Amino acid sequence: MSQRERLRRFSPCRKNVSERKRSDGFLYPFGSYPENKFSQRTGYDSKFIKEGKYFYYQVVLSHERILPVLFELLNALPEKAFIVTQIHTDDYYKDSDTYVSDEPVEVEELLRWIRGWKDVALDDGFFGIGAFTEGPTMEVFLDEHKTIHIYHHDPDFMEGTLERLGIAFVMDLRLYWDEPHYHESLPLLTEYSEDYLTAFEDLADKYDLLLDEDEDDDTDEDGDPLGMTCWKIELRGYKPKSEFDPTPQGFYSTLYLNAESRDEATDMVEMYMESKDEYADLFLQMARVPEELLSAGLRRKNYDPEEPVVWFESERIEFKWNQTGGLDCLPS
Repeated sequence: MSQRERLRRFSPCRKNVSERKRSDGFLYPFGSYPENKFSQRTGYDSKFIKEGKYFYYQVVLSHERILPVLFELLNALPEKAFIVTQIHTDDYYKDSDTYVSDEPVEVEELLRWIRGWKDVALDDGFFGIGAFTEGPTMEVFLDEHKTIHIYHHDPDFMEGTLERLGIAFVMDLRLYWDEPHYHESLPLLTEYSEDYLTAFEDLADKYDLLLDEDEDDDTDEDGDPLGMTCWKIELRGYKPKSEFDPTPQGFYSTLYLNAESRDEATDMVEMYMESKDEYADLFLQMARVPEELLSAGLRRKNYDPEEPVVWFESERIEFKWNQTGGLDCLPS
């Protein structure tokens, strides 16, 4: 069963994830815990990846230990590293999108960001964050289930580090997220407003995140070309100031369009915005949605599903644009 199928099958009610669950001493993060009775052990397992000539480790910890251990492991990387983040997508054909910083970043900056956004980084079930270096393989990544993944070329160093942190090796370590489990993103409470997309937006503004595109992005799970597909695109845009309107206006909007590929969809959005003297500043999500999964109202608006065209735009949320975008210009 694929992860997407598991998420679809075991989608929880919000009341089930509104508090962290503790079982047999293991504290699960908000938004993700096993459906049935399960004793999650703490520790790590490892294997050698022959093709890449590096070792791969999975580290499972009770929630209260994740932050200090994650910081220790990230500090074991070189002073600068590339940021990598993974966010959930509504795309029917894939589970998540991966983004990488355009340039290496001071690891200390990433630690400060995680500390400031720890409610999302450590709890949100749809968000993963980490860092990696080029050259000798070194990567530390905290996934959406809050399991730490490590890729490292030096097993003596890494296993010594894990031993120093008091993390034991566990043969055939079982993971609760390989079993039926609940999985949901923040916000879990109505007064909580900072979710995984808000965090992604802040990170993208700070570090120029680029989509790590999959060569098979325009094929289905069997590798067959998808052809013309409906796309749902959530974006942040702006209208430049003019002599008639000296205050630049920012906005959030959702577009629906038909396109054969992500590149074609991006080009169509940019042309659509330019025709309105506007610009798409940041693509928050680009998701393919099969026509049959659209609501009846939306299907009626898409007169010709085989025609490459932007056929619907949602009501916009506007805010005062300040040239930099980002969270300091979010609507109040």
